[in-house]
Amino acid sequence: MTSSVLTVRRSAVAIGSFVALVLALLLGTAAPASAHATLLFTSPAADATVADSPKSLVLVFDQPVSLHGSSVRLEPSADLGTATLSRADQAVTVPVRATLAEGVHTVDWQVTARDGDIMTGSYRFAVGPRTVALTSGQTTAAKYATPTTILRWLLFAALTVLLGELAGRRLAARVPDTPARRPHSWALPAVLVGTAAALALAALQLGDGSLSSLTGTRPGVLSLIEVAGFTLAAVAVLVRRRAWVPLPFAAVLVAEALRAHPQAEQAVAGPLLTFVHLTAAALWAGTLLQVLRTLAAWRGEEHAPVRALLLAYARLAAWLFAAVAVTGLIFTLVLVPLDDLATTTYGQVLLVKIALVAVVAALALTARRRLGRAGSGSPQRPARVETSVLAVVLAFSATLTVLSVPADADRSLPFAPPLDGPVVSAGTRAGEIGISARAASGRLVVELTAPQIGGAEKQSYGLKATIADPLGDRRAVRLRGCGTGCFYTPVTWRKGTSRLNLTASAGEEWAGGRAGLAITWPPRSDPGLLRETVAAMQKTPRFTLHELVTSNTARGLGNLRKLPLTGKEFLASEPYGSGTASVITRLPDENGHRRLALAYPAEHTQLDLTLDEDGRILHETLTAPNHLVTRTFVYPETGEDGHDH
Repeated sequence: MTSSVLTVRRSAVAIGSFVALVLALLLGTAAPASAHATLLFTSPAADATVADSPKSLVLVFDQPVSLHGSSVRLEPSADLGTATLSRADQAVTVPVRATLAEGVHTVDWQVTARDGDIMTGSYRFAVGPRTVALTSGQTTAAKYATPTTILRWLLFAALTVLLGELAGRRLAARVPDTPARRPHSWALPAVLVGTAAALALAALQLGDGSLSSLTGTRPGVLSLIEVAGFTLAAVAVLVRRRAWVPLPFAAVLVAEALRAHPQAEQAVAGPLLTFVHLTAAALWAGTLLQVLRTLAAWRGEEHAPVRALLLAYARLAAWLFAAVAVTGLIFTLVLVPLDDLATTTYGQVLLVKIALVAVVAALALTARRRLGRAGSGSPQRPARVETSVLAVVLAFSATLTVLSVPADADRSLPFAPPLDGPVVSAGTRAGEIGISARAASGRLVVELTAPQIGGAEKQSYGLKATIADPLGDRRAVRLRGCGTGCFYTPVTWRKGTSRLNLTASAGEEWAGGRAGLAITWPPRSDPGLLRETVAAMQKTPRFTLHELVTSNTARGLGNLRKLPLTGKEFLASEPYGSGTASVITRLPDENGHRRLALAYPAEHTQLDLTLDEDGRILHETLTAPNHLVTRTFVYPETGEDGHDH
């Protein structure tokens, strides 16, 4: 077996081992994210109708954002307060100082993503007691997408030309007996174009024109680093110190790596791989361009130096192509789910880029074969086409920087989404796990709690759910995490009572199980009925309370206790004893009895009351984080003389 074949095999094994190792590390630890900010939730909800004018507008994004100037506007125009950030800079809240008129209102928003791109979008909501049907109109897109794409292509092209010229000159210097002629340097035009592009990209981030948009934000600082890097490289070229150029260009490449999509997936490995990818791609395309320009300057010279230079470039290009292909493959697998490659704009552009890289590889292979076979044609022709295609590849790379990576519809949210308008609360218990559910227009949030001694934030929870609507149609729901023990799913509630079947778990130390909840939609608030109930109970002289308390429903509802009480004594220990509750919902009557659902979301406590015709409580179910209480009230019969018997 020849040494060249052994060398190829050893290189293939080394590359394959590297790919397997990096893929195992990245795919095993990647946390789905997007370098562009995507609007997840709003309050009032997009396309929803609220009965009353909201006190504030809330926009929740999938990553931290920054604000510059007037970031949220309302049409028709209204008096809005200053936008503020909360929840780890992922939630934007804008106070509404005036009462909004009935009708449809459009929110136009603008934020800066952590990669420095300005994201804009809009959505609508309606105000008024009448139901207003709105079609989906929520949008999220990068602002200045076309100028940003062009400027970033110019920046990449400048890097490519200058790095390629440096590498190409070194390759030519190593070839023996080379002609004295060299192509005219493009270093100064390239570095000036790069400086102008970097300045223009930084200007796009100025927002309201304040320099704090650059100096006070991470994306702004990265833009300034790129401007400084190109400026220093320009100075080095002007004073004829080209050996200084790689250092400021390395700073530019590091800044690009820190702002690119992969850094959102992996804080360390992502930028490192991006740096390798960008550097290898720039050297591959730029060195080829410089080699072709050098060969053009050598036209008419003897064949040996030409062949030697092309062979030297071919050996370098093989390793550069391997680096580009490996890092590109890793990016594709980590950033884009395979199902989204053909169905999303980002995936489609990425597929075109991959196809173009394959074309480049084929052209490079053709040129290499012509080098090895006498009389098979000039290798320079496919190399020239290869250069042109690489320029197009750079354009697609620039386009990808302004597109949002496909969002994972199942990824966890950092916190529960805001719930607009009326909310239906319900609670139950599955084994030792407390279940608290809140249903709002288009949304359902379920929170699980298990007994804790310490480290509650480290407790792992699991939840599966199915829903049967009022018509009996049953379906499984896809749940997304929204914090420790929190799960969210979008739901379109039908009028009537929907049944939730839940299966909850909390690690191996706590007993879980199955439980059911009923959600009646639309909710109907009835504070007057609660006040009537409290008044009726206060007048009740005595009754017998039959009570069951359990902390683990898998073992039953607990042991029965009988407690003789007066109405006032009972109300003194109840959260609704004052006649108020955080959430009061009138439930459908059952067997001729009125029903109330009360909730205290901050305490994860819910109550279900069944009332007699006088407003007294007949049955009560109380769900709290650590126990379930079932109560039956027995009142003494009243005789004809008006006394209890």
